Amino acid sequence: MADSIFSPVGSEESTAQYATATLTVDLPHVPLEAGAGPENPPCPACGEPLFPWVGMPVATGIAHSCEACGLGVLSHGDKFSFPKRDEAADPVAPTFDPGTAEDALAELDEAREEDGSYVFDNRASLACWITGGAWVGLGSDRRYRFTPKSITDLIATRDQIVTKTSWRPLRGIAVMWQSGINMFTFGQNVVMGSFGKSHRVLGNRPWKRGLDWFISIAVAIPAIIVAVPAELIAILFRRGASARSRIQVL
Repeated sequence: MADSIFSPVGSEESTAQYATATLTVDLPHVPLEAGAGPENPPCPACGEPLFPWVGMPVATGIAHSCEACGLGVLSHGDKFSFPKRDEAADPVAPTFDPGTAEDALAELDEAREEDGSYVFDNRASLACWITGGAWVGLGSDRRYRFTPKSITDLIATRDQIVTKTSWRPLRGIAVMWQSGINMFTFGQNVVMGSFGKSHRVLGNRPWKRGLDWFISIAVAIPAIIVAVPAELIAILFRRGASARSRIQVL
């Protein structure tokens, strides 16, 4: 019987043999330290370089973040315009001064509870990751935005350790909800700020401020429907929006 046009050409002995090879791509590993420079000064918590992260609400400044520990450093216009180093003596003086570990610890101590624990809105949260520049924590008069890792690094400088990090679901849901609303408004933290639960950043025009209230009311219910399950999932993966760190002195 004649071979079909779909049959292999020739006998089994003449069947071509194909060899496979594995190509290993050796990509260079660039450490974070390679990015250090005047534009990327060291993180007060861990010493790794800070990188520009996102613009502040209503064009009030720029937020920088550390890729290693997650600490956020906010530069609020003139309020956080610290004196530069003498460039004649230090030619690589940074374009902004992120402060020192002592500065960050001093601000962290402001959030210390009576039992000695620290409460903070988590920059390493799912809410922050999803909403970016609309995250509640950026509407702040504070200089630093903390993560569990950055707190661990900071308090280590005074011989303390974090014994437990727990989550605050009610505050976390509120932060997730308000951050979602912030994605649609000109200002930031309109609702939570009105109740004294966060720092409110108003729109720069009266009509924008009025429209922000209308938008907040209009999207409040859809936002809470999304916020509740999203924050519960975030807590499950240890990415809650609001946390409490308990510490112990060595």
